[in-house]
Amino acid sequence: MPLHGFKELTHEGSELVLAAHYNSYGTRLVTGSADHKIRVFDLDGEKNWVAVDVWRGHNGEVLDVCQMLEIPVLDVKWNAGSVGQILGSIGQDLKLKIWQEDESQPTASGRRFKNIFTQSAAHQVIYVSLDFKNIRHETLLAVVTRDGLLSLLEPVKPDVFDDWKEIDQFWVSGGRMPRGEETSFKVCFQQSARPNYQAVAAGLDVNAVSLAAAAMDVVKVYRLSKPEDAVYRFQAPVAELTGVRGGLVRDVAWTPAAWIAPDLIATAWNDDHIRIYELSIPRKTRPESQSIPVKAPVNIPVSTNASLVTYNRIPSGIGAGLAGVSRGSSDAPGDVGTGRVPHDWKLAAEIRSEGVWKVEWVSGATLISAGDDGQVHVWRRAENAKWKEFADFGPEQSEIEFRHRLED
Repeated sequence: MPLHGFKELTHEGSELVLAAHYNSYGTRLVTGSADHKIRVFDLDGEKNWVAVDVWRGHNGEVLDVCQMLEIPVLDVKWNAGSVGQILGSIGQDLKLKIWQEDESQPTASGRRFKNIFTQSAAHQVIYVSLDFKNIRHETLLAVVTRDGLLSLLEPVKPDVFDDWKEIDQFWVSGGRMPRGEETSFKVCFQQSARPNYQAVAAGLDVNAVSLAAAAMDVVKVYRLSKPEDAVYRFQAPVAELTGVRGGLVRDVAWTPAAWIAPDLIATAWNDDHIRIYELSIPRKTRPESQSIPVKAPVNIPVSTNASLVTYNRIPSGIGAGLAGVSRGSSDAPGDVGTGRVPHDWKLAAEIRSEGVWKVEWVSGATLISAGDDGQVHVWRRAENAKWKEFADFGPEQSEIEFRHRLED
């Protein structure tokens, strides 16, 4: 296998890069950093990365007359359905922002990407993770706050991204986390075009959306379906993946393509381990006739500066009953198309990786990770189903150091 070199992308100053994300084609890269700035790079015809624009994505917040809080960009993602014109970002200024490229503006002008939508959590807690999912012509956005409030949004009009509405919201850990407690929450959609074949054969809607939500020391797996002419809503998790009781899941990643093979979910834990879980469907599974409502009601308004409209939570299931809201017969609990499908899970691998913070799938058999050691580690599943470190590299290396052959 030939060795490949690396391209160093220069950031002004010495601030940390906190988030990076490629578009669906791998031709565009966006980064968010501790200097509050978002940077976009393009891969040109000669395979060189060229800076497109850099701008201040999240502003400082005045704490008092003398002090200005420096606000880093915590996370940034491309909308998976675009080739790289729409992206979302979150920062410690409590804001979720949607940006759209304006090709009429020159590159490197600081005005190439315009902020077309902004939302803040009404209970004044920062967002810590976001992810996009596209289903045909629909777009979903999941975002979670530091205290565990998970929200699901969609555009008011498909393909128009300057106005979003909240379609579901709940506390992913069952309730709001206490102030001052160290927390860890992450969200990750499965980006495959359809769910796993085993789940579809067992009765899951082929258009169902799959999401993994890391909540402290557990990863909750959701399959979201919707009735005709309705919206996607959360039901009870189909699986809850556990590792170390009292630990923290720092990151979660779902294999992008698992139509035939079992679903794999990788996690980075604060005990210096990567844990890989395998989801499967019991052999003798029949679709249940009803789905199970999952959540207590959350009545937290969400303010937006895009449309100046306050969206209240849309109650569902038990929440609607407690709130005294009638949702109509077409939206009643249990009426979610094909219903729930039972899932099994097992711990497929437990890998020691010092100071790991981030995991990302390259394919169903290749995982990359990064952490406090400043190295990127490549993990491969060998023919004996065991996971090994296949390669690693750092910022000072020009080539990947391969450690193992796959057949070892």
